[in-house]
Amino acid sequence: MPRHSLAPTPRVETLRSELRGLGLPLVLEPRARLHGLLARSAPALMGVLTCLVGIDVFVLNMADVPPEQLAQPLDEDLLLAGVGILIMVCFPVTWWVLRLVLRHCSRTVGNVVGAVLLATVLLIPWLASPEDGISLGDVLIILGLLFLAMYWGVDTVLSWATRRAARELNHLGSMVGRVLPILMLALLFSFFNAEIWQVVAQLSVARTWAIVGVMGLLGIALATLNAKDEISQIIRTYDAQEGGTDLRPLERANITAMCVLISIIQVTLLGVVVFVFYVVFGVLSVSPVTATQWIGSPPARLDGILAALPVSLPLVQVCLVLSAFSALNFIVSIGTDTTYRATFLEPALDEVRKGLVARDEYTALRDGRTPPAPRGTEAPSTTHRPSGAASV
Repeated sequence: MPRHSLAPTPRVETLRSELRGLGLPLVLEPRARLHGLLARSAPALMGVLTCLVGIDVFVLNMADVPPEQLAQPLDEDLLLAGVGILIMVCFPVTWWVLRLVLRHCSRTVGNVVGAVLLATVLLIPWLASPEDGISLGDVLIILGLLFLAMYWGVDTVLSWATRRAARELNHLGSMVGRVLPILMLALLFSFFNAEIWQVVAQLSVARTWAIVGVMGLLGIALATLNAKDEISQIIRTYDAQEGGTDLRPLERANITAMCVLISIIQVTLLGVVVFVFYVVFGVLSVSPVTATQWIGSPPARLDGILAALPVSLPLVQVCLVLSAFSALNFIVSIGTDTTYRATFLEPALDEVRKGLVARDEYTALRDGRTPPAPRGTEAPSTTHRPSGAASV
């Protein structure tokens, strides 16, 4: 049946807000994603404006400093440069504040604010010469990418991910109580192994982060495979019922990304907890004399403002590698252990089922059909999943 344009009835608007709140903006048709785009983009435009103003303040100030004075700039120059950097790093605050304000305003007010901010951003290149500041071409590219991201719902997904991270923080104690003791026993031998300290001490900070990045990419790939398998099972269950979901590729990608993001948020929080735990544990248990015996030379200290901390660089590197490994192990455990799956993956799958129910009603209204009766949201049987102890 051909799809029709939806009138902005209260129920349709409620379903659109619900789908966006569930991190599923791509379920909406293109016209719905274009509707109110300028108002939704106003907070992001405020963030861009803050960044551009900070860049201009910094660049214009440094442009007046002679090259021979850059090595030892004056206090006034440092102050103005610091003001520019401070303005730049405040862009998340201005973004968030305007988002909160516009949430209580009408869409008309949002459109007016968005139009004013758009015009202001376009005026930024005339505040400085192109060779000293931001050019008009750069601004147009930034605005094009911004509106494209808003159209594809990147802001909606990020907002949902932020709220989800806050919810996961409330359950952090449960996660730590279930996972950390097992990881402690599994990684304790590695932490007190002289070989890993010797290997890590020979690595630069950049190569250490590269190792963490490789483990992170592998973890994302594993989380994506887990999510695709589980979502496919849920969709097969729904297709077997009356009125199948008939998901489009974009909708499947959106749902999979939502599930993967939940796993990434969980493992990131876990990795941070493991990192902090082992740093504190290492400060208490590994003395500089012991670290020197393991490494073969006195451990390097941290630089800059972190130099005052009683933490050595090899300790930080070892903890980074172990925390990345523990996060990767956690993702594997979610896919293979039924207890971990029920505790950490099922809540994400419940959100998928809730999103599919809202999507069914929305697509029925969009196609001019009678909305289906609410479907059951019971979890599919997990007997098809391999069980066993957590991978350690």
